[in-house]
Amino acid sequence: MYTNRMPEFICGGDKYEVGGPKLDSIGLRVAPVGLPPTIEAEGLTLKLKGHLHVTLVAIGKIIERHGVANPNFKDTVMADFCEFVRDNPIELVRYRDEYRFMWQDERRSVVVMCDVSNLDTFYNQLNAKWGLQLEYPPTHVTLYSLDGNLGVFMVDSSDVQNFSKPIPAPLQL
Repeated sequence: MYTNRMPEFICGGDKYEVGGPKLDSIGLRVAPVGLPPTIEAEGLTLKLKGHLHVTLVAIGKIIERHGVANPNFKDTVMADFCEFVRDNPIELVRYRDEYRFMWQDERRSVVVMCDVSNLDTFYNQLNAKWGLQLEYPPTHVTLYSLDGNLGVFMVDSSDVQNFSKPIPAPLQL
């Protein structure tokens, strides 16, 4: 998840991972099959990412965008997440036939939008506990990027509007 090292698994299994530049995002590992090593999109050749996931909770971006000052926020959210998924597993439900080209600074990527189970309930709990008004994230999998590693964060509808556009399906999942 935007780092050169492999993410670390959390919650006592091999499904949920913590990653990101500061190890401050929770992701769900996914493994679509049959993806070509490169695709063409918007006149660019993009490379398949090294490992694929759905970012479920971008804790660092939440802290940054919502001015969360509590120094225990990250650790508490991770612990609450692991407790939540014990009884309410968050699973990939389906890939949508919706692909988007993403850009931010020098980064470029292609994502497929997807649906996951139970994440809305976790966000409701997160909002209630911390007095936040977090938007349900636009769940997606970054499939391809310029370097095969760095994607673009897409954590709410403003990111979708400001840093992406729909594209024809470059492949079928």
